[in-house]
Amino acid sequence: MPSSRSAEIFAATYRHPEELWLSVHFSPSATSQAAGREFLKRELQRTDRDPEVTEQAALAQREAIGKYVSQRDGNPELLGQIRQATLIVQGSNDVIIPTANSYSMQKLIPDAELIVYPDSGHGAFFQYPELFVAQASQFLDWDNEMGQPFPAQAPKNTNR
Repeated sequence: MPSSRSAEIFAATYRHPEELWLSVHFSPSATSQAAGREFLKRELQRTDRDPEVTEQAALAQREAIGKYVSQRDGNPELLGQIRQATLIVQGSNDVIIPTANSYSMQKLIPDAELIVYPDSGHGAFFQYPELFVAQASQFLDWDNEMGQPFPAQAPKNTNR
């Protein structure tokens, strides 16, 4: 199973501190990095941003990521107990939480759905914000009373 590169990425030095997020959230491709720069522009323009994460919180998060990715298939006992419909969103090239872990989570969590966005990293929803909002809204509005699988893609138009 692939390993997380979070320690390497967070320990690196960047010309501009916000460029860290290009390595975390986006894949190395030119297309993904361009989407990352657009995300940073949007993010830096906001005036209602959350406060910066404390060093203590960042260390705790790195420790939690390390524990999670060191387990072969997550924690089957805990994940198998989740009874809430769960949407897992992942980038195809996530270097923080390896994408393979999301496939394991989907198998272990009853009623879990997985969406993997192409050519993206840990912040796939930042790279595909409109698509993510549409799919997340569809998931939240989805009524699984009938036991039908979540339609991760819009149905094809059959009225041709």
